[in-house]
Amino acid sequence: MPVNLNEFEAAKLLRSKGLIGKSKPRDRRPVSAEIEQLRAYFQRSQKIRPSAIIPMEDIMDSAIASSRRQEEITRLTWDDLDEQAMTCWVRDAKHPREKWGNHKRFQLTREAMAIIQRQPKAQKESRIFPYTGKSIGSRWRAATAACGIEDLRFHGLRHEATSRLFEAGYEIVEVQQFTLHESWDVLKRYTHLRPENSVLK
Repeated sequence: MPVNLNEFEAAKLLRSKGLIGKSKPRDRRPVSAEIEQLRAYFQRSQKIRPSAIIPMEDIMDSAIASSRRQEEITRLTWDDLDEQAMTCWVRDAKHPREKWGNHKRFQLTREAMAIIQRQPKAQKESRIFPYTGKSIGSRWRAATAACGIEDLRFHGLRHEATSRLFEAGYEIVEVQQFTLHESWDVLKRYTHLRPENSVLK
């Protein structure tokens, strides 16, 4: 195949000059005051249009309690839930190489299970949270903007969930059963704990 080697040389030059490289990992965690601001916002929204609004308070709490991404939350089904074992399957879990068919079972915290159990079951709907990731993302961005909270993405809730598990005293191998991180090296960056929250002090 014809290859323009100049492109490779250009890429090497850009990397050597520090102009391109891996993206920096985000470590933004919401503080308690921000979570309470968002909770109050979602509660007000729910009172205004109770039947038309996505239950964002429960979805936010579920993300923090289960460490699931917003798209994964919308794929959880009642059939995949094992209440006795406190586990659930997530279909097509995110993977660096496998986009589809990466189904994995994860451990649920008691809080995550309680949030799931209080969700209404709709006829002809197998999903626990029958919404779209795009709709959740839109509601999240509207809420953070309305509350004046900067640089807090929905994915930050997964980071918060993972960090809380470490703060509760779980080891990496145990945390992985909840979060389903593929790499322990990736998981290690979540261990910057808040000493005041650690149960081991």
